[in-house]
Amino acid sequence: MNYFPNGNEEIELLKFIAKFQYLNVTDSKYFFSTKKYYRNRVSNLISKRFLKRVKLNLVLDELGIEYAKLFNFEYTVRNRNKKYLNRLLYISNLGAFYHSCNTVNFIPSFALKDKEMFTVTARRFIGLLNVNGIDYLTYYISEDHDKRYLNSVIYDIQKEKKYQNIIVLVNDITRINVNDFAFGLNQVLVIEDNESNREKLKYLHSINKIKILEYTYKNPMFLSEYNFCDYTDHKNKYASIFYFLDTEKITRIKHFLRENKNKTADIICSTELSNELKKELPNAHYITVNLEEYIDKERNVYD
Repeated sequence: MNYFPNGNEEIELLKFIAKFQYLNVTDSKYFFSTKKYYRNRVSNLISKRFLKRVKLNLVLDELGIEYAKLFNFEYTVRNRNKKYLNRLLYISNLGAFYHSCNTVNFIPSFALKDKEMFTVTARRFIGLLNVNGIDYLTYYISEDHDKRYLNSVIYDIQKEKKYQNIIVLVNDITRINVNDFAFGLNQVLVIEDNESNREKLKYLHSINKIKILEYTYKNPMFLSEYNFCDYTDHKNKYASIFYFLDTEKITRIKHFLRENKNKTADIICSTELSNELKKELPNAHYITVNLEEYIDKERNVYD
C-alpha cells in the first residue's frame, strides 16, 4: 500500500487545508479534475490518516500535520473556537472556489501579515481578492449578520487607509443602502454572493470594452479624465460600464447629474443590473448589453 498522497491533486488539497484549517467535504471537489470520484480520493486520505472528518468538514490528521511540516507547507494551527467556525468555513469555501483560477487569487485575512493583529477581534474583512493583479479588500455579509454587523462593516471600510478597492459579498443585495457604502474610494463593488456571480468575478477585468463601445456608438469614444464616467466623446456623451453594482461610481454619477441637469449619462450594463441601478439613477440613459458576449476569457492580464 502506498502511504503517500496520490499525485499533485491530493497534495494541493493537503496544502490548502494546512493553510485554511478547515474544508467542507463537498468543497474538496474543486481540487480534483474528475469530480465523479473526488469523495473516494478524500476517503483514501482519511484512511491513511492524512485527513480526518470533524462533522461535515475536513482537517489535517496526525500524518497530515507531519507531512505539512516535513515539506514546509504554509501551516496554520487549527482554531478550535466555535465562535469563529462559520467565518473560517466561509473563508475556506471562497478560497477553494478560486483555488485553480488563474485570474483570481484569494488571500485569507489571517494571512495578511500587516493586518494580523486586527484580523479576529477588530476588523471585519475576510481577506483579499486579487483580480488580475488588482487588490480588493473583501467583506462578507451573510443572512445571519444583523444590522449591527452591517454597520460595523461600514465603519471598518470608513477607517481603511491602504486599499482603495473593496468587494462586499452579500447574501441579499437589497440589504445594502448605496448611500451608506460610498466612502470616496476608487471602487466599492457590492455583489450578491452566488456561484454565478463568483464565476463572473473571474472576468472582472477581461471585458473587451472597446468592442462594446464600437457596437454602441457610431462615433469614437475615449477614456475619460472625469471621475464620474469611464468614457466620453468630449462633446455630450458620458458613458460608464457597470459589470457589478459599484456604489462609488453610482455616487459620482448622481453628483454629476444633480449638478448638470441639462446633461445625461449613459450607463451600459446587463438588463438585470439595470433594474438595480434605475432605483439609484432613474434619470440616466440605459443601454443594456449582454456583457458576457464581450469577455476575452483568454486574457489574464489587466490592461
